[in-house]
Amino acid sequence: MPNLLLVSATEIESATIQTALGDAKTTRHAGKTAIVGNLCGWRCTLLHTGIGAVNAAHALTCQLERQLPDLVIQFGIGGAYVPTGLPIRSVALATEEIYGDVGVVTPEGWKPADEIGIPLVHGSPPYFNHFPLDLQLVSTAAEICGVRYGPFVTVSQCSGVQAVGDALHARFNALCESMEGAAASHICKLYDVPFLEVRGISNLVEDRQVQSHQDPRSRSGPARWDIPGAADAAQSALIKIISDKKIKHYKL
Repeated sequence: MPNLLLVSATEIESATIQTALGDAKTTRHAGKTAIVGNLCGWRCTLLHTGIGAVNAAHALTCQLERQLPDLVIQFGIGGAYVPTGLPIRSVALATEEIYGDVGVVTPEGWKPADEIGIPLVHGSPPYFNHFPLDLQLVSTAAEICGVRYGPFVTVSQCSGVQAVGDALHARFNALCESMEGAAASHICKLYDVPFLEVRGISNLVEDRQVQSHQDPRSRSGPARWDIPGAADAAQSALIKIISDKKIKHYKL
């Protein structure tokens, strides 16, 4: 079987995949959980990283040091920028991942990490904020599940003000944001492992409503959000992608 590594920040985002894994065994290392089993003709490891770039990088590095898979797919939820027109519960794939807040704030405005002059990954070419994915692999996967694809942004703080989200969209021409994608793409670039990212849209990046901690909806974000629906949409798209022979036979 080809070897697949699926990466999700939380169990909320991966419940369907976890249930679908056959002959599954769970291991834990350094506070991270990995579940190994069979899925759609792949020998599959489902890795829960925790939220944020550091957690994603740490968990993925630990796993890749043990074994290099044929393909890494990160999946979960994300917030869509309003100008893109992406609706809640739709799905998008990343063509590149971008660190949205790594750089320099100057009197003339924000500048990317190129302004510092030291790349995050040395090489030819060097990588600063942008980590491109294999466009042919991405477009093939997007065609399989019939979804949009484009740049994604990774931020350390969720954008809860529409003007901030609109500015990030304008700066990077990005579809959506998350807190882990660029870190995962960064690590896969270092290990030269093929990488895909699938996000279900749980919310629009608009002015965030403050809710009481007593409101049960606050566990899933503001009332307009749909975290379960977005997670289900992302996992359904993921199943379609990895079940298709075009991906199984892709030259990974």
